[in-house]
Amino acid sequence: MPPDPFGDALPVLDTQRLRLRHPRPADADAVLAIFGDPTAMRYWSHEPFEDLEAAQNYLATIDEGFAERTLFQWAITELGADDLIGTVTLLHWDRPNRRAEVGYMLSPSHWGKGYASEAVRAVLCFGFEAMDLHRVEAELDPRNEASARLLERLGFQQEGLQRQTWYLYDEWCDSALYGLLRTDFIAA
Repeated sequence: MPPDPFGDALPVLDTQRLRLRHPRPADADAVLAIFGDPTAMRYWSHEPFEDLEAAQNYLATIDEGFAERTLFQWAITELGADDLIGTVTLLHWDRPNRRAEVGYMLSPSHWGKGYASEAVRAVLCFGFEAMDLHRVEAELDPRNEASARLLERLGFQQEGLQRQTWYLYDEWCDSALYGLLRTDFIAA
């Protein structure tokens, strides 16, 4: 089984323009602003948060998941600033089979700058190198064309479609399933 590279805290990951760090309680207002925004949450697997308590509970869940080694969620911040502008996550770590799932969310005010791609790439590098992952998976609403393009640019391939997996906003939503092998990522 691959070693646990985490220790007591998520490592800080720096990219050209971003710093990825562990979320903290002081991020609750920013989490609510993003995860409470109907535009940002349109294609997410749950509807927007309604209040600050929901954001605080979400942050507590992030800490619990880290302690249990099932959820590794970084706050995305711009270098030189410490304000949370999104999150990027590795979850469902299957250590024996060297697999995990990736997820990401970015404030709409930061869309179109390449930040999500930069953050996801940094976490994939960490996953393939430090966690010794062989495969990373992603699930998204197939109507989320921008997210599909981001995954494809990083080397992910669509591997399937699950019909009507989520009931949100009074409608059934499908899930497009994507996969990325370590060799595909290195080649991309």
